[in-house]
Amino acid sequence: MLKWYVVGYLLLVPVVVPGFMAAQSPPQHVDGAARPVLAGISLLTAVVVAWAAGRGQSFRWWLPLARAAVLLGLCAAAVALTRSQLEPGALRATMEEPADPYAKWMVTSMLEIPAAGLTAMVFFLVVRWWGRQAADSPGRPRRPRPPSRPTLPEPGEIWLAMVPYREGTGEESQHYCVVVSCHEDHAGVLQITSQNKDARRDHIRIPNDGWDEVSGKDHWMEIDVPLREVPYEKFLTVSPQGRCPATTWGQIQAAHPTQLARRPDHPAPATVPEPLTGWRKLTRRHVRSGSTP
Repeated sequence: MLKWYVVGYLLLVPVVVPGFMAAQSPPQHVDGAARPVLAGISLLTAVVVAWAAGRGQSFRWWLPLARAAVLLGLCAAAVALTRSQLEPGALRATMEEPADPYAKWMVTSMLEIPAAGLTAMVFFLVVRWWGRQAADSPGRPRRPRPPSRPTLPEPGEIWLAMVPYREGTGEESQHYCVVVSCHEDHAGVLQITSQNKDARRDHIRIPNDGWDEVSGKDHWMEIDVPLREVPYEKFLTVSPQGRCPATTWGQIQAAHPTQLARRPDHPAPATVPEPLTGWRKLTRRHVRSGSTP
């Protein structure tokens, strides 16, 4: 609600600021050059509220201006209604002689600003509701909605995800993992850890090549164990950290031949290339340096 109070204040700047200056002792007045600035602040605020209310709807350049004019008119009506209700009652004591101009301005502005803010909030909600109703009307073409996740995990990729514990307690923790199989609503993964697992037969070392070039830590990956099921919404990034090293992926394929699965609507990924080493790397470098463009 605080933001709508601020919006109400900005909408009533041309009224609040001159009233505040007139309530000083001795009274002061707004210079002629300042009045257009105050009016511009109010108009800009109304345009921003109107644009935000209609965001995502069909755009017409004149529509935010028309809605801003309607909003300013509604705020003026709300201020007039507030004054008409308060002057005969609550403000009678401050308006009788001897009157305190500052007290009168304080009480009036403390009620007019929330009234303008409430009017702007109702206007915003009504425009948003109207836009949704128009978008859902029969026969109106709908814009395709973007997918909830730009990139879905694929087998052979390494992702950061909330991986469940094997104890089946429902708890989970943040880990890197290798995606082995993909299903309609979840992926089967093998967890990666930086804790030393050399003494365990169900873990193997996984090189950092292609997915971790920064930390410098050694990593181990579980192997020949049931895959952990991770729902797609539990993947914490919008793209993979990298691809599983070819040697490790070969070990996964050998240990989990029956668990490799892909979604039927996705083609098989390209084979992970074997990294060049030794004389093959030197030969490739020699060929590149000796080739002509």
